Amino acid sequence: MTCNHLVLIGGGHTNVLLMRQWLMNPKLMPEIPVSIISRDCHLVYSAMFPSVIAKSISLEESLIDIQCLAKAAKISFLKEEVRDIDFNLRKIVLNNRPSVKFSNLVLNYGSQTRITKEFENLVSSQIAFPIKPFLKAYELIKKEDIYDSDKEPPFVIVGSGLAAIEVSFALRKRWRDRNLKLLCNVNKINYKILQSLRNSNIELIDNLDFYYGKILLCTGNKSPAWVKRKFLELDSNGRIITNNNLKLRNTSGIFATGDCAVIDSAKRPPSGIFAVKVLKTLVKNLKKDIDGEPLKKWSPQRFGLQIVNTFPKKNPMAFGIYRNFVFGPSFLIWCLKNKLDRNFIKKLRPIKKIMNNKVQDNSMNDCRGCAAKIPQGVLNNSLINADLVSFATSPEDSVEIYQNSKDIILQSVDGFPALISDPWLNAKITTLHACSDLWACGAKLSSAQALISLPKVEKDSQNYLFSQALKGIKSTVEDQGGKLIGGHTFESRSLVNKPYSLGMEISLSVQGILNNGSKPWLKSGMQIGDILLMSRPLGVGIYFAAQMQNEYLGGSSDEIMKNLVTSQQYLIDQIYIFQEKFGESLVNAATDITGYGFMGHLKEMVESSNLFRKKNKLADIKVLLDSSSFKAYPGVLDLVRNNIQSTLFQSNKEIIEPIFKEHWSDRIISFTKENLIDNETLSEIMSLLLDPQTCGPLLISCDPKYESVLKDNWYKVGEVIKR
Repeated sequence: MTCNHLVLIGGGHTNVLLMRQWLMNPKLMPEIPVSIISRDCHLVYSAMFPSVIAKSISLEESLIDIQCLAKAAKISFLKEEVRDIDFNLRKIVLNNRPSVKFSNLVLNYGSQTRITKEFENLVSSQIAFPIKPFLKAYELIKKEDIYDSDKEPPFVIVGSGLAAIEVSFALRKRWRDRNLKLLCNVNKINYKILQSLRNSNIELIDNLDFYYGKILLCTGNKSPAWVKRKFLELDSNGRIITNNNLKLRNTSGIFATGDCAVIDSAKRPPSGIFAVKVLKTLVKNLKKDIDGEPLKKWSPQRFGLQIVNTFPKKNPMAFGIYRNFVFGPSFLIWCLKNKLDRNFIKKLRPIKKIMNNKVQDNSMNDCRGCAAKIPQGVLNNSLINADLVSFATSPEDSVEIYQNSKDIILQSVDGFPALISDPWLNAKITTLHACSDLWACGAKLSSAQALISLPKVEKDSQNYLFSQALKGIKSTVEDQGGKLIGGHTFESRSLVNKPYSLGMEISLSVQGILNNGSKPWLKSGMQIGDILLMSRPLGVGIYFAAQMQNEYLGGSSDEIMKNLVTSQQYLIDQIYIFQEKFGESLVNAATDITGYGFMGHLKEMVESSNLFRKKNKLADIKVLLDSSSFKAYPGVLDLVRNNIQSTLFQSNKEIIEPIFKEHWSDRIISFTKENLIDNETLSEIMSLLLDPQTCGPLLISCDPKYESVLKDNWYKVGEVIKR
């Protein structure tokens, strides 16, 4: 059975506007679950990209946060690239992950730069690169900044269209001295624009019979490779032909818009203006199609105004092109373009403001992942009241359940409500987070069991969510060298909200093994003279709190998500290699930084160590932290300055506050040169150190002589001294 599931393919302008429309008016949204699959978390607004190249605006000013918009509109977000679509089986084939089934589809995947045969070898040798995808092209352009000199080989732009022309003007603004050449057909370019190019010292050429540097291809658009393999009706440019109701011909439930599509009865060249104009019809037709009602027709306008920024040295100016008429360049035309671009971005930026004007389910703003832990004070008091004092006073990340002459088996359990709306990716994150308890004890995953709670929704939706989660858990466990050996499921009785994937809860019991007589790393083994080393930046809880509050997150997502789905097993393997080399243990104590933040888990280490030392009549220890050494994920400190906090932050703070009320000399945790840290900076540091982490860093206490061999993957944050 194909599940009822509307999937938006691509983070193009139309799909982004579609999500905004649903956010503004939820009644227009179909009743069935909706997901969006996008290669990137952000859409670069193409009309503003030349201004980014010219350094007239920052890249961030041109970005639209697709992930945040999807979350606000209660749409599941899947960051992945489409490899194929099976229209018969209603299945979307993705890179490196399970396929996704659909009942209804909107294709808005945009286009790729067409690379002609004459440039294929130059692209392969990395001499030439396409303008799309924009983010990758921009990174390559930035690398060329060091060559802004007339003595350097010329930079070549290829193309005769308006995109190539505007990019040429932008690059001249960016590089005042470098030799720029535009490889084009001058017969296709208006004489006024040609003159402006020449006046900007951009040389027009028709071949590459000279020594050149890098080549930027603005050579038109083409569809992804998988489109050509399909039995779809395509025009000569590989665009999907649709009816005037935006549906693919001879298919059911499949729509296509934007640069990837063309209406058979009204063929028009690709234009961003259609993304706005088509929206009302697309919104209505999607709902009508799912409800079985007749669809509305839409016809794009025949002609539209095109504007090209010339990026002069002084006052901004632009050309206006309508049909075969060229106006300008003038400041007024630039003003018009600037107003249109700013208004478009403005529509998609104030997500928080939009949401604040709507009735919301506040429970959906509670932080998730490991930030969903109960407060540490509640946990410890409950353990003590239940006569489990040792669990409160001497906590360990894993417990020993079996031992023989060679091996030790450790076990731990962890889990939380869904952190993100992608069920497969969320399962991977939860699995890696559970494995972290084993790594903190020096163990390697051997097996796992899963406990999964599914929302009470239609059976086909449950099947989709459950299978995606199982595939995510299984693949992650197997990647760690372990095996998924069983589990249990139950159906939640909580109220169901969209997206349904956020109604899932996953917990895992994980078993790890210590081979060849190795002993578990404990929290209680800190030694006087040790240094503290950490494996990752901090700030995951702050980031997701901002997402829950619909804050604009800029470009901070990628590094965080990359770390969330990266195993830290290799760090443990590396330590054992060094131990074998040196013939002694490197790690005296260890833990992983999760829900109670760096400070909460460090407090457990210090207190456990002091309890052990007291029993063995050894001097107490304390920790001195270097406030300047801690690393935060990109953009996190800006969120801190905007007072963004996880819902677990306050309880974490309450546990730590008594320590810092003591005299400096009596504390178990202090900062070096604390009297020299201003209150604002100290507050920012503490916000970071009290932030709950999901898939957070590992923290080890070791002899300082090992810092040099571990420095590539670990960084020093403090030292252990006598109290």
